[in-house]
Amino acid sequence: MKTFGLFVFSMTAYLTSVYTRTPNETVAVVLKSLPVATLAVFVQVEKRCHTAYARLLAAGLMFSAVGDFCLFWQHLPQWFIFGLLAFAVAQLLYALAFDVTHVTFDGTTVVTMATAVLTYAYILPGLKGAMTSLVGLYVILIFSMTAAATSCLRRDVTWPRLSACVGAVLFVVSDFVLAVNKFRFPLPHARFLNLSTYFAAQCLIAFSVLESEQDPKALGTPKRRGKEN
Repeated sequence: MKTFGLFVFSMTAYLTSVYTRTPNETVAVVLKSLPVATLAVFVQVEKRCHTAYARLLAAGLMFSAVGDFCLFWQHLPQWFIFGLLAFAVAQLLYALAFDVTHVTFDGTTVVTMATAVLTYAYILPGLKGAMTSLVGLYVILIFSMTAAATSCLRRDVTWPRLSACVGAVLFVVSDFVLAVNKFRFPLPHARFLNLSTYFAAQCLIAFSVLESEQDPKALGTPKRRGKEN
């Protein structure tokens, strides 16, 4: 658990730098990217879960860390787009880890997709130019990831799958706060709400890797091949 301890330490250091306004830009951007990068190491090295599921989660976490790096300069349009694209890749990787190709089309999935449409419709008035399509693509990906996580949980209720599902929902909340604050109107305590739900989401998604240690039915676990003649 040493790597997870590093996550807690780096997250605390970053949040401290946010609210004390660290003057050194290099230190600030490293602190912003480090917490989620340490979760990627936690998933792939500390837990030694060398499955497709773990590799997809680790890759998603690394792309998220790249997104964190880019969004440090989110007030610059090109850097916000780079960050958005990095997080879009992360959502795609998470969706693949949660086996998005086997999402069951039921009431929960319908509600999730309807929420996606309403979310985009609400943000749309504040979007211009390329952001209109890029944000639309991102909304599709993050809600597909959430639908996959909830579908996965309904197929087999385990603590790691519940962790992934709650993490997915918190990710949506975090990004919704960011989007409303950026594209619609300023929200009170927006940064605190965004960061607290974001770090909780990534942590819970990372913890779902425990399933690939404990549950032989874990998503992404390679099937055993029969003995070769």
